[in-house]
Amino acid sequence: MKKLIVGIFLSLSSLVFSQEIFQVIAPEGLTVRIAPNGKKIGKIPYGYPLSILEKGEPFSIKDNGKAKSGNWIKIDNTSTTVILDEGVNDSILKENFYGFSGYLITQKDFINQFEKEISTHSALKDFYLDKSYQCFAIKGDFFGDGIIDYLYRMIDSKGNVRLFIVDNQKNGSQIYGLGGDKDPFKIKNYDFPILMVIPKGTKLWSNSEKGIPRNLNGVSKKEIVTLDYDAIYVHQEKKKEGGFIFRKDGKWNWFNQK
Repeated sequence: MKKLIVGIFLSLSSLVFSQEIFQVIAPEGLTVRIAPNGKKIGKIPYGYPLSILEKGEPFSIKDNGKAKSGNWIKIDNTSTTVILDEGVNDSILKENFYGFSGYLITQKDFINQFEKEISTHSALKDFYLDKSYQCFAIKGDFFGDGIIDYLYRMIDSKGNVRLFIVDNQKNGSQIYGLGGDKDPFKIKNYDFPILMVIPKGTKLWSNSEKGIPRNLNGVSKKEIVTLDYDAIYVHQEKKKEGGFIFRKDGKWNWFNQK
């Protein structure tokens, strides 16, 4: 994984200076630059929040042949999580961050969108969306059928954090739950601050075996998986615990990531 820089999240209950919270909806993350139209330094993943310090002049870009309007914005870099590009030093945190507002919606609209979708599934009626995390909902093709699926971070009746993946299909949908007593990885509580989509084509492998760290050079080719669909990444950044989660051969798989 590239380097994660985790900012301090301004929760719904602790808004300061009346800053409105926005959520990133760019599927591959919001590109972050050191100046409007300047050098790219990283990205903010889909589903992560941010606050806007300043809004610049409006402009439009082309996205898959369609015009998308917005503004250059100055981002409060203490309000979000940024994945720095390879070779970018942490000292960049002293600089200003800029991005394009065309790939943002208000957090209120983001929550409403997913709570409305959740309400259509009777199997989820006893759970509620856990909005205490920076990222509590993501989208991706997690089953390789070309249809976008949803993942929700939710709380069960025992207070455990669960992950529910909705496999959207041409006719209906199927829901898979991770966490609780029947979790395939024996993880009852998915209290991982970091949650994000890993895009298809990424090399997946376990960087720890029996507690011993290892790099890619120490992994055999048969242990490396490269999917043509998306995977899921969860991590406890400070504890250095987490993993890649992906569906393959009819079951959920886990690769350790220390």
